Amino acid sequence: MANHTDEMTYSFEIDNFSQRNTIFTTPIFSTRSCNWFVYVYPKGDTISKNMSLWLKVPDPLLRPFSILCWSRQTSFRFVVVNPSDVNSSRSFKSIDSISYKGQPTWGFITDLSLSKLQEGKFLVNDKLKIEVYIGGIAVHGGLDPHVLPEKKKETVCVNGFQVLDSQVKSAKWIFETYPETALYIQPQDPQLKTAYMNILLRILEKLYNSPLEKLTESELSNVSKGLLDLTQAGFKLEWLREKLEKVSVERKKLSGYEAQAKELEKQLKSLELMMCNLKAEIKLKAES
Repeated sequence: MANHTDEMTYSFEIDNFSQRNTIFTTPIFSTRSCNWFVYVYPKGDTISKNMSLWLKVPDPLLRPFSILCWSRQTSFRFVVVNPSDVNSSRSFKSIDSISYKGQPTWGFITDLSLSKLQEGKFLVNDKLKIEVYIGGIAVHGGLDPHVLPEKKKETVCVNGFQVLDSQVKSAKWIFETYPETALYIQPQDPQLKTAYMNILLRILEKLYNSPLEKLTESELSNVSKGLLDLTQAGFKLEWLREKLEKVSVERKKLSGYEAQAKELEKQLKSLELMMCNLKAEIKLKAES
């Protein structure tokens, strides 16, 4: 019935994730004239120790009598974002779920434990990001009596490109510092131009603002592919290619230092074990 949508409905972040032992609840949000909210068990519940995610209709029992027999049918998915490697983000999908008074909640017990989230580098500064995608909705018995207004993302035109308010500063910096960047681009379709600009801004954020130790070879490979796509579309990005090469060299150096540190740590543990065994041997000789 309801198809999935590629347009994100809502996103949220959970701070201090590893320290949370109780339920996390989002504010109520609205899409297609229906209110929803999400609640999360960061470390699972009595059934499982893995994180669980749930989409719920607010106040299912507090509706006017005339719409007590309400229901809504939709498809939705949660995406647990992996900032270190977007391709490793995890998606949990539900198709044609029907919510009604007796079953206002649908969701998932995931296979993501706290240790898996930490080892997979899903957490950045102990913060986890989750996106919610809700497809078409079939509503029976009336809409929510008090629908929250849907928030629209405001865009600003910067050098012929539509960007979000949060992206204006970065976009202006690009065109002021490297004015030749988009002089000869081929696509003139507004949506395509916006898509290319989003790729460019994501690459800029990755190379200029990501901590070096958190960058992976996979991420840098994806950045290289993105730069190739942008170059083929007519963008002049020699300056960004040079930045990528510099970051790649610095990351390799850091990897070498990290490998040396691990080897030294291994040798130190071996020495500590030898000392422990030697002390035990000396003690036995002294007692005999």
